[in-house]
Amino acid sequence: MGMLTGLVSRLKPGVTVVVPAHNVERYLGPCLDSVLAQTWWDRCRILVVDDGSTDRTGRVADEYAATRPRIQVLHQPNAGPGAGAARNRGLDLVTTQQVLFLDGDDELAPRAVELLSGGLRRHGLPLAVGATEQFPEPRSWLWSGYFEAGVTQAVSIEQVPQLVHDARTCDKLYDTAWLRRSGLRFAEGIHHQDTVVNVPAMLRTSGLVLVGDVVYRYRKRAEGTSVMDSHFTRLDNYWDHLQVIETLNGMASQLTPSRRPLLDAFLVRSFQGFARRAPGLLPAERLPEFFVRAKAVIGGIDPAIIEQATTGADQRAAYVAMREDDLASFLRLDALAGRLRAHRGDLYLDLPCSTETNRQLLQTGATRAWADELRLIGNRLRFRLRLRIGGASHLDTALASIEARFVQGGEPVAVAPVTVRPHVDDPRQHTGVVSVPLDGLPDGSYRVRLGFLTGTGATARWLRRPPDAATEAAGDSTVGVQLAIRDNCAEFTVERRAPFTR
Repeated sequence: MGMLTGLVSRLKPGVTVVVPAHNVERYLGPCLDSVLAQTWWDRCRILVVDDGSTDRTGRVADEYAATRPRIQVLHQPNAGPGAGAARNRGLDLVTTQQVLFLDGDDELAPRAVELLSGGLRRHGLPLAVGATEQFPEPRSWLWSGYFEAGVTQAVSIEQVPQLVHDARTCDKLYDTAWLRRSGLRFAEGIHHQDTVVNVPAMLRTSGLVLVGDVVYRYRKRAEGTSVMDSHFTRLDNYWDHLQVIETLNGMASQLTPSRRPLLDAFLVRSFQGFARRAPGLLPAERLPEFFVRAKAVIGGIDPAIIEQATTGADQRAAYVAMREDDLASFLRLDALAGRLRAHRGDLYLDLPCSTETNRQLLQTGATRAWADELRLIGNRLRFRLRLRIGGASHLDTALASIEARFVQGGEPVAVAPVTVRPHVDDPRQHTGVVSVPLDGLPDGSYRVRLGFLTGTGATARWLRRPPDAATEAAGDSTVGVQLAIRDNCAEFTVERRAPFTR
């Protein structure tokens, strides 16, 4: 600590870009070039921490340093998995007033340092966050809407609450002395190591600088070898992220009461995929430990936050088992969450619940049932059904059956069974074909009510049309059928035609 105190007192103006690098020989050159191209390069230093690379990463770094005195390279035995130890070593050796961490396979936008560092200086705050661009395949994130090109402003985290979910490091610039005083350190020996610094930092600072321009270019590797590509398939990630939420939960007492819900929302949202998948992937003998440790964190979170921070009932199922302290249901989660039950006109995942609050967490979301591709084949009316029920998957097995009820004047006139198949890449999306004899449909207009039958009863929803769908027609010389949209519902009109006579 004495050495660090001395370093803090001698901090010089400027920005150190700490680059942890492990086996990124293909990308380290472009990464360093992006820093060398900074409009404020004269205020920058680069510290590359070669984390025991076995390829040419270390040699590439040395070649850059040989001709550029403001590039320093440290070689260390690999301290992974994860870049936490390399980041910490770099942070300990920083001698400038500001520090930025950049992964060795990513890049900075040309004005990144100018915008981030300039923003910190103008507003006198310890943390700046800029917009991220993914390449070569672009994407957006939950918090992307907060960033407006050309606009740099000071905000509190309460003004941009979804930003708490941006746990990444490389889009952030820190005041070095503030970061050291905070006591925050990157987790070592695990992936997701940056979360335990970036999330609490955003929650502890009174304000941060929001830079609306892109500062960080995240490389989505085509070969799929980055950490995020194996997010849910690498089993160690489940234990790594469990350690992360335990660590963050232990920091909750250091937050103001208004910011604890923001932390809880992060814990819930970031862990939902791990909690839901764990019973089907982790070794059976370790599941009780996983359950008990996760329950200690999740069990104390307001159910309203769990509902708001999750994407659907299927992602809340594991949390309900934890709130119920029901290890048996957690171990059978795939089977239980794969069935639906009807209750008071709504559909729920079929997990046992002792409270109405927990039951509501299992309620499925909106039903999207669309009709299109109208056909008249022989004496049968056929159309395609596209079906999705929010928070439910594999409806072909989750429901006892589905039926299409053709309704005229408030009464069902004909009923047809429906068979749906889930999409091969997304078990939440389903398609099916509905076929009904025209003999059972007198002339007139019909709406279709889909009936969902479960072991505890049934519920129903109207069949609809995409809002911008055009009217479809089919028929022959004897009958015509139209499929149109009326009040957002699908409406079929059947009209027999008089035979043509001379």
